[in-house]
Amino acid sequence: MEGPCSQPALLLVVDTDKRVIEAVRSCLPPPDYHCVPAETGRDALALLRNRPFSLALCAIRLADMRGVELLRHCLLPDRYPPFLMLGESTDWVGAIEAIRMGAENCLQKPLQNDLLIASVRQVLQRQQSRAEQQALLSLLQVTLHERTEHLQQALHHLGESHRNLMESLVIALDAREHETKLHSLRVQASGLLLAEKCGYSRSLLPALQHGALLHDIGKIFTPDAILLKPERLSADEMRIMRQHATHGHGILSRISYLQPAATVALCHHERVDGKGYPLKLAGQAIPLAARIFSVVDTLDAITAGRRYRAARTLEEARREIRRCAGSQFDKDVVDVFLAVSDEEWLAVNEAVASRYGSLYETFADAPIVLSNTY
Repeated sequence: MEGPCSQPALLLVVDTDKRVIEAVRSCLPPPDYHCVPAETGRDALALLRNRPFSLALCAIRLADMRGVELLRHCLLPDRYPPFLMLGESTDWVGAIEAIRMGAENCLQKPLQNDLLIASVRQVLQRQQSRAEQQALLSLLQVTLHERTEHLQQALHHLGESHRNLMESLVIALDAREHETKLHSLRVQASGLLLAEKCGYSRSLLPALQHGALLHDIGKIFTPDAILLKPERLSADEMRIMRQHATHGHGILSRISYLQPAATVALCHHERVDGKGYPLKLAGQAIPLAARIFSVVDTLDAITAGRRYRAARTLEEARREIRRCAGSQFDKDVVDVFLAVSDEEWLAVNEAVASRYGSLYETFADAPIVLSNTY
C-alpha cells in the first residue's frame, strides 16, 4: 500500500481495549504508518507532549478519563495532532461532543478496515494540505513584509529627493529676494509647530508642510523690478505682486501630490474680514491651513524685516498679531499662537538656520535674476 506521505505517519492509538489497538496496527502497518499504543489518557498526554504525532486515534471511553477530556487538552492545532475518535454505537452523544470540539471524525466499532484506512488517509491529507497552506502563507507574509520594507524605503528615498528638491528651490527663490533669507523654511517649521498646537489633523500636515514651504512659488513670475524694489510698491506694482498667489496655485495644482498644498499658496493672503486677496474669502470659508499659515507668515515678516521695514522683536510681533485678531487673522488661531512661548519660536528659527544656513549662502553668492522688467 502506498502511504500518504514519504515519511511514515506517526499515529497515536489510544484505547483501553488492546484488541482495538492491534486491529489498528494490523490495518495501518509499516512502512507507511508507525502506530504507538497508549491504554490511558495520562499515557497518551505524556506521549503527545514529547513526540510529533501526525494523528491521534482515540477511544471515546478510556479507563481513566473520557476521550473528549483528552481532546480538550489538545486543542492547540500548532502543538497537537488532529483527532479521529473511536466509539461504540451507544457513544453517539460523546461522538457529537467530540466533533463539536474539533475532532475530525468518529468511527464506529468494530472498525471496518477500508473505512479506517480511507479516514486516516483523508485526515492526513487535510493535515498535509493545511501545513502546505501555512508554509505558503508564512512565505507570502515574509515576502510581503520584505516587499513592503523595500517599497517604504523606495518611497522614503523618493520623499527625501522631492523634499531636497523643493527645499533647494525655495532657498534659491528666497536668495533672489536677498532679505527674505530662509523665510520659506522658517514659516514651514513655524506653521507645523502652530498647526500641532491647534490640534490640526496629522493626516493633513503634509499638505500644510508643502504649502507652507512653497507658498511663494508664484513669485517666480514676479519681475525683479517689483520683487526687489526697495521702496513701497505703487498700486499697479502691488496688483502684479499679488498675482503670485494665483500663479503659485497654478504651479502646484499641476502636480498631483502637491494639489492639496496649492490651497495654501492660493489663500495665504486672505483675511477673515474678507479684505484679503485674491478671492476675498472671509471667516471659515478660508481653509484652516491658510488661516494657520497666515499668522506665522506675518510673524516672520515682522521679526525678519523687509527692505522697507526694519525687523522688530517677538513681543512687537505678538502685539501686532493680537491687534489684528478677528480682522486679518482667525481669533482662535491667534489665541493658540499667543500661548506658544518665545523660546519655542526661537528654537524653530535656530534649527532652520543651523540646518540650511550654509546652503542659503551658496545661492546668495550667485543670486538668481529672472527679469528686470514687467
